[in-house]
Amino acid sequence: MTQSMLADDHRILPIECGFNFRDFGGYATADGARVKTGMLYRAGVMSFVQEAGRERLARLGIVAICDLRSSKERGERPTRWHEELSVDLWARDYGHTSADLLSTITAGELDAARMRSLMIDVYRGIAYEHAASFRALFAMLGAGKAPLIVNCSAGKDRTGTAVALVLGALGVPYETIVADYVLTARADFDYLVQVTGGGRARRLPSDAVAPLFAADPDYLEILFDSIRERSGSLEAYLAGELGVGVREVERLRTLLIDG
Repeated sequence: MTQSMLADDHRILPIECGFNFRDFGGYATADGARVKTGMLYRAGVMSFVQEAGRERLARLGIVAICDLRSSKERGERPTRWHEELSVDLWARDYGHTSADLLSTITAGELDAARMRSLMIDVYRGIAYEHAASFRALFAMLGAGKAPLIVNCSAGKDRTGTAVALVLGALGVPYETIVADYVLTARADFDYLVQVTGGGRARRLPSDAVAPLFAADPDYLEILFDSIRERSGSLEAYLAGELGVGVREVERLRTLLIDG
């Protein structure tokens, strides 16, 4: 196996580096090139990273983190390990949003149908609700700040959207974007609930929680449908909402594509 042919079992990195931590490079683009490995990483909460994790992250050469979490999430579970490694961390101050995964379950009496409806609403608006964060991520990548980690709390919804947008901009086919997204199904959400407190998640029936933690391909379909409905196309969304036009995409491809 070469670096450019990264298998799923090799792209998923140890929990000591952060929850749901993995490399999202190595994918083929529609024109036969390939996204570089060792440059793009995705994760959930990383506040519990200890010495072994820091050593592994240091070996990965991480230079920047784009933390998509809210002010409250970061205040409750701050990321500190980057200070020792002199890694730049970008974050945006904002309050609770529909994409705050664990906070979503505090609203109302929930069953599986209601939870799925909430998640569909999340994905219908997330590309626009969090456009400021995604704009910053693309700016960091365009400035050459990689290897980079983009993370939120679970590494699924805000991070999943960010990753889908980056891979889409790089020309990775939709089917591959979905395949990367559903790898989150391998994450141990019981562990996430444990390390974050979990609150009400522990008291809800498992069938009610399932849509919240699911890496459901339907969610990504809703995401891209909403982009087409509101912006016309992914390219128009990137240019209009994130300031990532043809020149910026070419810059990203120069930095992040092999071949």
